[in-house]
Parts: sequence; structure tokens; C-alpha cells
Amino acid sequence: MIARILLPLPIDQTFDFLIPKELEKEIALGQRVRVCFRETERWGIVAALVTQSEHPGPLEPVLEISKGPSFSPEALFFCAHIAEHYLAPVGLAVNRVLPRRVSARKERFFVLAREMGELISHLELLSRRAPRQAAVLRFLLSSSVPCSERQLREELGEVRGPLQRLVQKGLIRKVDKPCLVTREVQLERPPWIGKLVEQLPHGGRTLLFSRRRWEAYLGLIEATLAASKNVLVLAPEILLARQLYTYLHERLGSTAELYHSGLPEGERGSVWERARQGKTDLIVGTRSALFVPLTDMGLVIVDEEQDRAYKQDEMLPYYHARFSAFERGKKNLVVLGSFAPSLETFRAARSGKLKLVRPEKIAEGCAVRVVDMRREKGILSEPLIAAIDRTLAAGKRILLGVNRRGYFQATLCKGCGRPLRCTHCGVNLTYQVKRAQLVCRLCGKAYTRMICPHCGSRALRFVGVGSQRLEEEVKNRFPRACVARIDMDTLRTRPQERNVQQVLAEGADILVATPMIAKGPVIPRLGLAGTIGIDALLALPDFRAAERTYQYLTGLAGRLAKGEVIVQTHYPDHFAICAVASGDYDRFYEQEIAERRELFYPPFSHLARLILTGRGGVQRRRDRKRLFMILSHFEVEVLGPASYPTRRGYEVLLVKGENAELVRAACIAVRKELSKVEIDLNPGRI
Repeated sequence: MIARILLPLPIDQTFDFLIPKELEKEIALGQRVRVCFRETERWGIVAALVTQSEHPGPLEPVLEISKGPSFSPEALFFCAHIAEHYLAPVGLAVNRVLPRRVSARKERFFVLAREMGELISHLELLSRRAPRQAAVLRFLLSSSVPCSERQLREELGEVRGPLQRLVQKGLIRKVDKPCLVTREVQLERPPWIGKLVEQLPHGGRTLLFSRRRWEAYLGLIEATLAASKNVLVLAPEILLARQLYTYLHERLGSTAELYHSGLPEGERGSVWERARQGKTDLIVGTRSALFVPLTDMGLVIVDEEQDRAYKQDEMLPYYHARFSAFERGKKNLVVLGSFAPSLETFRAARSGKLKLVRPEKIAEGCAVRVVDMRREKGILSEPLIAAIDRTLAAGKRILLGVNRRGYFQATLCKGCGRPLRCTHCGVNLTYQVKRAQLVCRLCGKAYTRMICPHCGSRALRFVGVGSQRLEEEVKNRFPRACVARIDMDTLRTRPQERNVQQVLAEGADILVATPMIAKGPVIPRLGLAGTIGIDALLALPDFRAAERTYQYLTGLAGRLAKGEVIVQTHYPDHFAICAVASGDYDRFYEQEIAERRELFYPPFSHLARLILTGRGGVQRRRDRKRLFMILSHFEVEVLGPASYPTRRGYEVLLVKGENAELVRAACIAVRKELSKVEIDLNPGRI
């Protein structure tokens, strides 16, 4: 018997290996196995089991079958299909997707062991003497279902010791298997939710254009689970995935599982295996959760479908989760949710390719005010300062959104005018005030010598506002207010602040945050949202800059139930800003789609990004010449080359064509001739 193995190599080929007699009964499609390939031991995935091989010589044997996670046949086919669609080597894709091990630690669940009144009296004492135990007890008090140790660890940091001591005191108890308790939550659900649930048996693709989406998701999920089908819910970022998971977990009981790249590999492997074995019927996660082998899919939900995080653009396969979700739920209902949908999605809905469900047109209760910064001085305008004072006096909270973390947005050389970039990975450097150093946020490299790498000048200019600088400014302006900052730096250094709601619950009056905050449910008691440095987003060298600006501002306004949004900008007459101020998506869409049509950008054209690998300069020039020759046989426009932003020595060319089939055909021809060229269809960045 022979196994055809997909190895993690940048080539489109399987390799045949002989299955020893002692492994014939154990081996199965989708398993990870260890083999010896060209005198090197590698792990690969079993793609097929056959009786004959076309290989002329003797075959190497399969050495070992992994005891870790494996693909179901359907999940392996889906992963291979996505890799092939995006012109990525299948072997690389399937080996990257599958977790390597299952956590050896058995999942433990905890519930309260005493009456509520008695626990609250203990909580007061623990808050003074054992704050970590108090945090765990407080979290369990807020939940009506058994909480896993993993969930507690994600929200509060390391909890093994506090859990053990609380069990010893008899305040909580461990349960081996969680009771599937459903919380009776009285929700005032809009009438259109029932109509949406009625569509479930018919399947198809739906765009849910609404701010109040989570209640609709809950209704759809309940109906799907009642029909004994599985549900996959996607969120663009880990932070939002946690919030959405908590929301569903509390209302549906312990059936939900969380899956994202931030989890330890062993925990991801455990979730993967539970799904493959049919022990899980609801997965909430980021784009990587698409490949989890749920056994009987009935519903796929993609929340905040417009978010650029759904596009994998850092490594192969360069897939988009929105398209992949359509493929994953081909015979089922796929719901895209957004209050500021991407132009491509909204255009498809208008043309009838998606069913449009739009229960509300304009957000109510939130007034948007635009401040012309050409008449203001400093980071905070006078109208924004006055609004902060009013909001604080009213006992409400303030959210200030800033486009970038760090102290400044960029460091420029006065001599040559170029931004200072990391010599290792090519991204712009950030100035870190406390260390008085330039630091790369991607690779972490610090530069003690503050000189321009291009011309050697020491004359530098710091421009823009980062979250760190804004936090300092706000603390100086409002010394009596409690100020908290949420960005990737604080999330990394303070694990207990992973959840934005938790930070607010700790009493922050003013929250300074990067764009990750502009997604999610309404923040309680939030009365004001302000934007700082929005012009940097509007001025990005990207044809989607106006669209992303509109989406960011709309998302920020969506965090308020009632209140005021102040947009500080030097371009108050820009159509994206005006559309946000009037709450009119259709106005924005009509103007933006007209510009896209005039400039021949998506959705009226299709793009592909070709990445030339960082080999020697001579070889790269030869590859570039051959690439242009191949593309000359197709009616496509080729732009570039340009340097790759995060890879030193790499080059990028952009291919633009009238339709997807033409661009794809050109890219397939390139791939046949130049296997080392990476291809990114429909790129998220250009």
C-alpha cells in the first residue's frame, strides 16, 4: 500500500511513500506522517492512499504517524481547494493550517459552589487580601454557565493558583463535563430578526447591513443548532473574536469554542480534534477558524466583513476569508455582517448576487461634528476639549481614536526627506520616548544611532501623533481623569487588559485607542468619541483610502449608543468625511464607485500582486525580464516593480486586468515558468 504525501515545499506535487505492514491499519487520509525526503526527515499530510506508484525506483517508507490533530477528508479537500484557487503550493498550505499537537492538559470547568449572598461577602474580603482570587470569583459571578480554565486564563492571565485556592476554600467547584445550560436572556429583538431566521432553510448568501447584528446572529445560530447543524462565526481580530465568543457563550451555554492564532498550539489542536470528532457544534474565531473540520456545516457568519484583516497578505496562501467563507458554506447560509460594507460586497448585493437585508438606513442617537483643523492649534481642538469637559461633568466616558501606536506616526530625514525604515524588514521605524530609540514594530529591532540609513544625516523630523503621545497630552490636559490606553503595546504587556470592556469596567474615564477599538458592540456609558490624526489614514497611498476612512469612522461611531462624535480633519469637505457626518452610506458609495470606475480600480478591474523573491540582484533582474515577457502575451497592465514593504530585497509588481479569469490566466502562466514568484490574487494592499 502506498501513501501520497503533501510535503511543506513550494512545489505542486505529492510524493509516494511505502506504508509498512504494521502501519497499514492505522494510516488514514488527512493524517500527519513523518518521512525521509532527500536525506532529511520531514512531516507531511497524507493526500491519498493508492495501491500502485508511478515512481520508477524503490520507495522510502513512512516512518511514523503523528498522534496529533488530523484533517477530515472534507477539510483537507477544502484547504487544498483554497490553496489551488489562490495559486499557492498545496503542500505548504495544508501543513501550515493543521496544528501540530493536542494539549495534554485535560480541560477543566468551574462553577460557583455557594449562594450568591455568601460569595459576595467573601468577595469583599478577597478584594483586599487576594486580588487575583477576587478577579476569578468576580468573573465566575458574572457568568451563568461553567467557565473553562482556558477562558479564565485568556481574560485574566495565569489563574491556576487562584483557582486551586478557591476550590480549597469551597467557594467554587470543578466539573469534569460542563452542563449545557442556556441562559435565559430577555432581549428586545427587532422584528426583522424573525424574518431573517426564516431564510435559514433556503441557504444562499446574505448581506446583513445593520448596526444591531449580534442579536440577529444569535437567532440564526439558535435555529441552526436546533436543526443539529454546525455553525462557524468569524471575526476579523482576536479582540473582537473574544467579545463575540463571550456574548454567544453566555447565551448558548458551553457549546461554543474559541479558535485563533493567539491560542497555544496545543489548545488549538484540542479544539480542532473536538470539531473533527463531532464534539463541537459552534466555533468562533478569526480567519484561521475557516479550516477547522466541523462535521455538518449549516451556517457561516462573517462579522465586519469589510475588514482588511480578513485578507492574509503576509505569507502563502494569500487567501481572503470572505471568498473562502462562500466556498466553506457553499450549500448553506452564509451571512456577511457590516454597517459599512466593502464596495465589492454592496455592489454584489445591489446586483442581486447577495440578498440584502437592511432594516435600518441611518444611525440614530449619535451626532457627528466635523472640526476644521486648519483653524486649530495643537493635537486637541478647542471644540473637542470643551466636549470632553462636558462629557466628564455628565459622568460619561470618552473614546479617543488615533491612527497609530507609539509616540509619533513617522520619523523623516530632513536631508533627503525619506522616512526612516528598518534595514531588516523595511517598515517605518517608530520613536520610543522612554528608551530614546527608534524601534521596528514588526521585528523588534532597536536602533541606538539616530541617523538616516539613506544619506547619513542626523537631522531628523518627527511627525504625526501616536497613541502614546496622545495619552500623555490627555493626562496633562485632564489630570483628574483616569486615562487608559489600548493598543498592541498595552495588550502585549498587560494580559489582563485583553478585553476592552474589562478596561472600561476598571473605571477609565478616557480611553485612548488605535483602530482596533473601532469594531464591536456598544461600550456602556460612552458619551463621546473623538478622532485624532484621521488625515494620515485618508492620505494613504491606497485606492481604498477613502473607503477605509469611512469604515473606521463609522465603526468608531458605532461604539456609542447615544452621544457625540467629533472628527478632527484638515479636509472637512472630503466626501468620505461628509458622508460620515450625514450618516449616509449610499452617498459615499455613489461617489466612491464613480471614482473607481473612472480610474479602473476594483470592482471594475481585477488585481494580482506578484512578489519576486529576494535572491541575488542579477537573478532577480533575469526573473523580472522573463516575467514581463510572459505577461506581454496577455491583455493586462503591469505596474512596478516596487520594493516590498516588509521584506528586504523583494520586489512587487501589480497586474491589472478587466476580469478575474484573464488575470488568473496570466498568473498561472507566470507560475508555470517562475515557480518561486509568489502570487497574491485580489491583494488587500498594493
